[in-house]
Amino acid sequence: MDKLSEEVVRRTTLLFDATKPKAGEMEVILGAGESGILLHEAMGHAFEADFNRKKTSIFSDKMGQKIAENFVTIIDDGTLNGNRGAINVDDEGNPTEKTVLVKDGVLSSYLHDRISADYYKVKPTGNGRRQDFRNIPIPRMRSTYMENGPHKKEEIIASVKNGIYVDNFSNGQVNIGAGDFTFFVKFGYLIENGKLTRPIKDINIIGNGPQALADIVMVADDKMLSDAAGTCGKDGQGVPVTMGMPTVKVKKLTVGGINS
Repeated sequence: MDKLSEEVVRRTTLLFDATKPKAGEMEVILGAGESGILLHEAMGHAFEADFNRKKTSIFSDKMGQKIAENFVTIIDDGTLNGNRGAINVDDEGNPTEKTVLVKDGVLSSYLHDRISADYYKVKPTGNGRRQDFRNIPIPRMRSTYMENGPHKKEEIIASVKNGIYVDNFSNGQVNIGAGDFTFFVKFGYLIENGKLTRPIKDINIIGNGPQALADIVMVADDKMLSDAAGTCGKDGQGVPVTMGMPTVKVKKLTVGGINS
């Protein structure tokens, strides 16, 4: 609790001096942990097999294809003991597992319930989840995260001449099929000549999830799961989930700031 209070006070103090960057496309560093919300919303949903079975996901014809750099591996895991996204079995009775969605940049699995597993002639992955007995199970995420990469956080920051560092988001909107997104950034920093400088606030980052995944050019070794009490909504159902990622660099996202 003391750590949380100290962080709230620190960020609130910094916000008094916060500014906005110039609007436009720029390099964006997504900080470890909380940035997993973008991985979950803008990319993770597109891996759910019902969207792919219905051909509404941009990944529906990408199985076995390279969709990211070699150092990008994405997991959906129901086996993390004590984790908010952990389950023993899914709501169809299938055992949970650690499902590798993207391995070394290659799309290797969707998230399946029994219906989609039968359609694709694969075994269920333990992702058939429902809010309660009034609802039917559908493919849902559990704990979705990106594995560590080969870079250091400091190295990633130093590689950016003009960009932003963000790790604190609030609301956002996502077109799950195409993956287009906009997220509101509550707090971050300008990056100027490889250094974090002035704090920034109240901006949007806009992009496309699959394209942002392809545009990840550096991944750090500091993977962190968010400690937020996440609940994912889909088809009117909410289920508990977790998300996380290491620090990553996306070579190009649109930042909504001050028009020059």
